[in-house]
Amino acid sequence: MSTVQKSVIDEDEIDTVLGTDIQFSGTLETSKSLLIKGRISGAITCGEDLYLSPESVVDADIRAARVVARGRLSGRAVAAESIQVLAGSAVSAALEAPEIVVEDEAGFSGTKTLTEEAGHA
Repeated sequence: MSTVQKSVIDEDEIDTVLGTDIQFSGTLETSKSLLIKGRISGAITCGEDLYLSPESVVDADIRAARVVARGRLSGRAVAAESIQVLAGSAVSAALEAPEIVVEDEAGFSGTKTLTEEAGHA
């Protein structure tokens, strides 16, 4: 079981950071970790950790190893390991992962589906 991310994310440890000035619509793919601060719509595939900062607005079909949401998320998120919806976030989405944590102070509406961890049949 993973632990909920409580600390501030160190941007120096993130492979790619999309700043608050970024607005993107389309398909975004990366094999590395990604921090989104701006507005994104479409599809996101992330091979490692996907972080949504408090100022982010994301309406997308997401596939990632792990998702940590602190901002606004709508659409669908599928994670191979875990999804964390943290305090202060506003999530209206279908979530699928082996582990899903929604903090009490988070705004969440949608569905949560627990799946088997990748590699475990």
